[in-house]
Amino acid sequence: MEEYLNQEQGLSFVDGDKDLYNMLLDAYLEENKFDFGTLDAAIHKKDFEAAAKIVHKTKGASYQIGAQKIGDMAQVLEDIFRGKAEPPASQRSAQELEALANDFYAAYQACLEEVKKTRTL
Repeated sequence: MEEYLNQEQGLSFVDGDKDLYNMLLDAYLEENKFDFGTLDAAIHKKDFEAAAKIVHKTKGASYQIGAQKIGDMAQVLEDIFRGKAEPPASQRSAQELEALANDFYAAYQACLEEVKKTRTL
């Protein structure tokens, strides 16, 4: 089992249709471009709503392909940015938010590598 991509779970969302699942994986690689620079800029501007929207998009796409860990990490960040987690983003330092974003980005990159490997099978 891979660390980030649960293919069984992803396939279950499409009733085992491997062609459709592969299309979703392709779309994840092509259309789900997580832009770390934009997230970092939103954090520095304290535009937490924009930051939440950035990770929200990745959360949904990740859950759809069976990348539960990435989806869960995005949910935690989204909750922080939307003020649904304690302490909210407004009470955290930029350095702490950057560290959380960096951890998320590193995990997201590792997930992308797993998706690419899956597509070559």
